[in-house]
Amino acid sequence: MERLLHAKAHGVRVIGSSTLALCLLASGAADAYYQFGLHCWDLAAATVIIREAGGIVMDTSGGPLDLMSCRVVAAGTREMATLIAQALQTINYGRDDEK
Repeated sequence: MERLLHAKAHGVRVIGSSTLALCLLASGAADAYYQFGLHCWDLAAATVIIREAGGIVMDTSGGPLDLMSCRVVAAGTREMATLIAQALQTINYGRDDEK
């Protein structure tokens, strides 16, 4: 979080609902979102909505999104998503397809 604040973020909000946060991103009310520990059912529909709205959804490592990895970075632009992914230290919560 401290790294992102040094990257000139104007604010960081935690609203308590990953679904709501991802919908805010798709609507343009938020610029970016990242999370570790989300399950594939938390991400599947939101990924489609964000991509259809022109946003980017990727893995926290900066690679393509793997719905089973339980981690995500989503942003309005690829540059923003990449900046966030580079600032994160990836946490491994396991995979949904291994549980």
